[in-house]
Amino acid sequence: MFGYTTVDKPELKFKEYDLYHSYYCGLCTVLRKRYGIMGEFTLSYDGAFLCALLSDLYDEVDVVSARRCAMHPIGKHAIRTNAVTDYAADMNVLMAMYKCRDDWHDDRKLGRKIIADILEHKTGKTRKEYESKVEVIVKSMKDMDEIEATGKPEPERMAEIFGRSMAEVYVYRHDEWEKYLRTFGDHLGRAIYFMDAYEDIYSDLKKKRYNPFSDIYTRPDFEGIARQMVTAELQEACIAFEKLPLIENVDILRNILYSGIWMRFNIVAAKRSGSQNTEGEPAGDGQALNLAGTDGMMTDSVSEGSEDRKEAEDDGSL
Repeated sequence: MFGYTTVDKPELKFKEYDLYHSYYCGLCTVLRKRYGIMGEFTLSYDGAFLCALLSDLYDEVDVVSARRCAMHPIGKHAIRTNAVTDYAADMNVLMAMYKCRDDWHDDRKLGRKIIADILEHKTGKTRKEYESKVEVIVKSMKDMDEIEATGKPEPERMAEIFGRSMAEVYVYRHDEWEKYLRTFGDHLGRAIYFMDAYEDIYSDLKKKRYNPFSDIYTRPDFEGIARQMVTAELQEACIAFEKLPLIENVDILRNILYSGIWMRFNIVAAKRSGSQNTEGEPAGDGQALNLAGTDGMMTDSVSEGSEDRKEAEDDGSL
């Protein structure tokens, strides 16, 4: 997935971070169990956030254990799983698979195609089980591809389409909470789309890829416009979120929604506040953004836009 829904660790209590981390490690364990090493490779903060949210909302009974793993070989760490963890793992893998497909479509990166092919093979039953959700996700990708093919910058329309996919991901059951979860996922998805487009604008332009901000990125108030668009969507998402009867994990989830989710955006904005170089990309130190620390795995450790920028700086093209 995208890795924006991460915690602001310094603002969490130790016990809150330990609880969050146990969901994260529980998701990792289930991903490996259900989808093998490649499934574990897709571990994301987004999946952990989904797991913590739905576990609290539906008051699932947790199974807590402890184990060592490749990422934590020295001491055992808490593993927290429940029925929601399986669902979060399924959604995590499906979104990762379609993200890799999209990367292959846009950049012809062979590695992404290989990962997508492997995940497609492993998700046959999952795609059948969630057939209606898959139809929405696939239709959304097709609609976004059609807009990208025109080259016309349509940020609101693109975010709306991506929001449809995220709305499906957050609807766990058809019950009294569905409308709030759907609204929450929709607007959270739109916010994430805007954040991702803002972060990737320079790497997208360099590689001649579509970006919905391509017509406004040179404006001096570009950051302010993007920030306002993200804020408006997060505000709607949080209104829906606050209507959910959350108790155990609510402080962790609020930490993510009101603070953690802004971390990458603010780091990118701070880097771009310096002087511009000759290519128009703000000067930086050439270091990829690493928000996962020692706990991240594949999808959250480095954003693709930061990877592209580092490659460009290393080869002297930026």
